[in-house]
Amino acid sequence: MKTIRQFLIQPYLYFFIILIGISFKFYRLDYKLFWIDEISTIQHTSGILDKDYAALIPINEVKNIGFYYDLYHLKKQQYTITSELKGLFSSTQLNPLHYPFLMVWYQVIGDDPVDYRLFGVFIFILTLPFLFLLSRSLFNSKFAGWMAVSLYSVSPFVHLFAQEARYYILWSFILIVLHYLFLECIQRNNFKWWSAYAFAAALSLYASPVSSIIIFSHFLFVLLTKKDLKKACTISMLFGFILYLPWALSLYLNLDKVISALSWHANNQQQIAFWFPLLGQCFYLFSIFSSKLDIFYVFDQMSSDFPPEAVNAFILNCIVLTLIVMAFVFLLRKTKKETKYFLLLIVLPGLVFFYFLDLARNGMTSWWWRYLIFTTTGIILVMTNFLYKKIEDGSLFYSFIYIALAVIGISSMLSISETRHWFLGKKMDYYIEDARLFSNAQKPLLITDYAFNYGMVNFMVVMLECHSENIDILRASPDIDNVEKMINYKDYSDIYVFHASNELIENLKSQYGEKMDSLNVEGISSILKININNDH
Repeated sequence: MKTIRQFLIQPYLYFFIILIGISFKFYRLDYKLFWIDEISTIQHTSGILDKDYAALIPINEVKNIGFYYDLYHLKKQQYTITSELKGLFSSTQLNPLHYPFLMVWYQVIGDDPVDYRLFGVFIFILTLPFLFLLSRSLFNSKFAGWMAVSLYSVSPFVHLFAQEARYYILWSFILIVLHYLFLECIQRNNFKWWSAYAFAAALSLYASPVSSIIIFSHFLFVLLTKKDLKKACTISMLFGFILYLPWALSLYLNLDKVISALSWHANNQQQIAFWFPLLGQCFYLFSIFSSKLDIFYVFDQMSSDFPPEAVNAFILNCIVLTLIVMAFVFLLRKTKKETKYFLLLIVLPGLVFFYFLDLARNGMTSWWWRYLIFTTTGIILVMTNFLYKKIEDGSLFYSFIYIALAVIGISSMLSISETRHWFLGKKMDYYIEDARLFSNAQKPLLITDYAFNYGMVNFMVVMLECHSENIDILRASPDIDNVEKMINYKDYSDIYVFHASNELIENLKSQYGEKMDSLNVEGISSILKININNDH
């Protein structure tokens, strides 16, 4: 028994689990659909505003799909970092920090879509030593550091965003560095550490203005536990906000655009109940350790007859949620005051803020869990605080709990890696099926004006999923005239009208009459087909 206990407090087991977590970040990195937000990442990196990107494509001219691919291979466009930064500075980005790093990254590593995801994996790996330092400093225990890093490594929630070409994992990394620097400032209280904290605070705000909640929480911690450091803390934080001030002023001057860009968060159909954001946050909490259930798919179902695997996953997730509650109870009852206050303050203010924000805006932010990633590290540290002390005390039962959490995390990562898109229900299957339809056609022509939902970005989700180079695309104006003279029908096996406006569809119907009809194929989006004869 003593030998087992000695083994469980050594780093070997945890290092092995960390290696598994790192390995999974590379597994099937290019398998998933490169979806809307990720395509926006490439556009933002180019420095060209979203609204101007479609202007790169000529109207009423047929282009091969390779032309579209090249638009998203930024090296081929020969943009300079100067022009990219100039475009970025003229935008109203809430998360501008991500893109200057990518501007350098794609020049060095590559500009294929998967290379942008690889940046997230790199940042994830870079995060691990800082999380170890943070945990060791907070708990005064190397063992706690190994446990925290291992839980972070196999967290399916972290895994999801480490493999996505978005800013979330970079934001998480900077906040972990910020937490670590804050604890060092508390212990050392010298100019060097407070200066480093101010710089990291500014970077965190450039990563996301929501970081202000964490900075405010650090200030509350000082007021509650270290009042003698109030002056140094205030000056450091003020300097951090000054560094962010130019971008904050830019956002303020474009506040209408910012509010408009965030309007999709609101639920305009009906008034949400007070418990609805809480439900979303509960699902978020267990998704940190277990993602065996696609919540959005389940909620999309009109019947209560869920498959057995959904019921089993729900039971498992309830057990995980119970463990999280137990960890918070342990934090409140058994943990020393400073550690308790620190962990509560980096978790609860964020959850409370988003809860009341959703009530005030009738919003769904608590259900878009990616925005809550800034609290994830705190929750992992709460679980670490619970488990490492129990295991240090010789509890084999809690050692089993830890191993079970690790296994659930690894299994969840495998499930995530085997799906073709992020967990958003079945609606993203349409992109995959559309791409399969076009790729399997011998020589198709697509006619479009990018009028579906998010415009060209949505169209490009399908194009980047296609595996055929024989696809031609006619970007048509809605009032395009005499398409027959523009197209050599002998060149094409099929002609589809795709992501088109009602105006363009009606215009084409007036030209083709009964030759144009809806394509009724289950699983694909609304596509029309123009029936052509070989002797046309």
